[in-house]
Amino acid sequence: MTPEQRLDRAEHILVTMIKSGRRTRSEWRYKINSLIDAQIKHEAESRIRSAKIDEQLREVAAAQAENAKAIAGLGKSQTEMKDSQNELRESQKLTDQALRTFIESLRKSRNGNSD
Repeated sequence: MTPEQRLDRAEHILVTMIKSGRRTRSEWRYKINSLIDAQIKHEAESRIRSAKIDEQLREVAAAQAENAKAIAGLGKSQTEMKDSQNELRESQKLTDQALRTFIESLRKSRNGNSD
């Protein structure tokens, strides 16, 4: 092989290696860019999901606050109902006592008239 042929062959090998390196770098660039694009897309979707979850959590917190107020109101209503029931119970006792006294007086007046 002549020196010129050797030089051509070395040049050909060098050009082939350079093309192979460029191809490899290009493939790596494509893969890295694909990963970056996927990451950006994932982050955007994640932000959207996170915003929706935050909104739902705010709604749940508001509903819980309303429920707490309603439960507090129910407690007050139950206390008022208990008080009313106690008043009614006392009123019924008085009514029963007055009715018994009235019935007793009727019996006495009948017994007094029939003697």
